[in-house]
Amino acid sequence: MRVAFFGIGAMGEPMAANLLKNGFEVTVLRHRRAEPASRLQTAGAKVATNTASAVAGAQVVVLCLPTSREVEEIVTSAHGILAHLATGTVIIDCSTSNPASTVRLGKQLAEHGGGLIDAGMTRGVVGAKQGTLAFFLGGEERHIGAAMPVLKAMGDTFVRVGPLGHGHAAKVISNVLSYGTVALVNEAFMLGARSGVDSKTLYEALMQGAPSKALESFGPRIVSGEYDPPRVTVEHVCEDMALAQSLATPGKAPVFMLSAAQELYRLLALRGEGMRDMSVIADLWRTAGER
Repeated sequence: MRVAFFGIGAMGEPMAANLLKNGFEVTVLRHRRAEPASRLQTAGAKVATNTASAVAGAQVVVLCLPTSREVEEIVTSAHGILAHLATGTVIIDCSTSNPASTVRLGKQLAEHGGGLIDAGMTRGVVGAKQGTLAFFLGGEERHIGAAMPVLKAMGDTFVRVGPLGHGHAAKVISNVLSYGTVALVNEAFMLGARSGVDSKTLYEALMQGAPSKALESFGPRIVSGEYDPPRVTVEHVCEDMALAQSLATPGKAPVFMLSAAQELYRLLALRGEGMRDMSVIADLWRTAGER
């Protein structure tokens, strides 16, 4: 099976590498940095310099891009995927995309004889490298079935969420649940510090009493005050939080906890911390205590 892969960044490169390891013929679009494409080429991938040559002959196209803006650009621009898509080709969008945008793109692709599934993913770079990503899938069963061999080369857990757009909705909700939990974890350590409890000891206690992925992954960074290199940037958190708010708006859903966490991350962005790891949220109380 021939696969075209767009977006060979921190997540996309190991995902494409796993496709190669599983015997797929992979063509990647050259990245803004030369190194990922060079490494994948050494592993057996073809490297295309334009969209037309990347999708030529592809049965499945994988998108691993930051947001819907990049997805819409690569799909619908004058020289985008849509202009060169062969009938029957299925696109797997693994990006953190706006569900409304995903639904619109699905309709456009259907008019051109193609299919789209949204495959929101989780378990991070480690999961991408190990081929153990979890995917939240939205779309038609026939398209998911056609894409499943490719998905199984990149992950081991697949949750069929519903129609097109629901996979991306689940991904956004999963993300903001994690971000909100990190904000709460930060408050827990602040309370400990104000009470004179040693932060490292508190971390060990909380991992026994109230363990969570957010505590496990970001607690040590909050405890140490060392936030680099960034795993999830504040800017990325703000974008996802805004996207989650857009999901709440049509149904007038109250999202009190999300909104409170969102304001904290927005404050960090306003302080110029946008490109830093979201665990820098701890500096809000650390620096206040220094004054």
